[in-house]
Amino acid sequence: MSKTTIRVVTDPGEFESLAPVWNNFLEKGGDESTMYLTHEWLATRWRHFGEGQRLNLLLFERDRRVIGIMPLVRNEYRLGPFKLDALESIGGTSRNYVGLMSPEDQPEVISALLDYLNENLSGVRLILRLSLIPAESRFLGALKRGMAQLSEGLAFEERFKTLAPYLDLPVSWDEYFGSLPGKRRRTLGRMRRRLEKDHGAVSYQLCDADSLEAGLNRFFELHQERWRAVGISGSFADPRIKEFYREVAWKFLNRGWLYFSSMSVAGRLVSAKYGCILNRKIYFIAAGRDIRYSDYNVGHLHMMHVVKDAVSRNLSEFDFLQGDEPYKFHWTKSARRYMRVTIIKRGFLPALRLQLLRAFLRLWDVRQYRLGEIWAILSIRRRERKEHKRMGLSAKLDELRRG
Repeated sequence: MSKTTIRVVTDPGEFESLAPVWNNFLEKGGDESTMYLTHEWLATRWRHFGEGQRLNLLLFERDRRVIGIMPLVRNEYRLGPFKLDALESIGGTSRNYVGLMSPEDQPEVISALLDYLNENLSGVRLILRLSLIPAESRFLGALKRGMAQLSEGLAFEERFKTLAPYLDLPVSWDEYFGSLPGKRRRTLGRMRRRLEKDHGAVSYQLCDADSLEAGLNRFFELHQERWRAVGISGSFADPRIKEFYREVAWKFLNRGWLYFSSMSVAGRLVSAKYGCILNRKIYFIAAGRDIRYSDYNVGHLHMMHVVKDAVSRNLSEFDFLQGDEPYKFHWTKSARRYMRVTIIKRGFLPALRLQLLRAFLRLWDVRQYRLGEIWAILSIRRRERKEHKRMGLSAKLDELRRG
């Protein structure tokens, strides 16, 4: 059998040209082919955020045929005189399955990857850092088996990062809605009636090519208003993020993947939900809602409609993606564990070095926020923990975090 080799792609032009190969792998990936591994998402993300990074896309080849792809970048972290380089996923925003490969080729790909890491990782100056990997992913399982069997020169650390709620969609809406607590069903009905009585008719629309641009502009506006109201600048304060989401929306629309739903009251758009559908799964990416309608729970009313629509489309799963915000657990009690994996050259005192690396990167993350925003984020997290407790979820979430 021919040996699997790795070719490192550093040219953005070659990255763009890989779309046909990429899409072929995406079709073979099954449950581990998510929107975050599409060429549309990753190549667009690179164009908008690649400045200051170095492309390090790994192509695994056998007999001149690509059998696997790992879309990585090399990032530099600096704090004063200290510097760290890390190989990381290009688009590891959520549900990060890391690579594209067929299950039968996975052992060879993992073996070649470990050879590459043994050769290229260097002390603490270059590490592999992969975040938001679902704990049950085939890639993570194969990587851990490979580390145990093949790599004495590398040190491996796996740590819990966050939860990601999801809902296995039932066959019928009546079955699902009937499973919700009676008090919640009555509250949703009462809020809908009050909203229509006070402000007018409620309607829902899916954006198409004619309405998408206006819908996106309103979505960005609503999202920013909500976060500014609690002292946080919001994601779309950065024009690069706004334009990235805009470009991805159009690309997903052209592929038939976009799910951009809006809710209007008397013709005024008051809630927007940005998502996509791929492999019979709907991904809830981001939302915006008019805070002037907060008393009517418009976010929950809109979510009820989206879940109902997903059931009517015979989809298999509603993925709320990363974050254990209480509102998600009004709709499901299931959640995946997302992990962070770090691999370094073993060398001297690897456990201590991994601990120091965590502290260094945590401090770097904190320094990306203003002091006022840090306080606002901590306040929100305290309120969320209180809400978890009120909902009777604290013990359940602790159990899920422990695995």
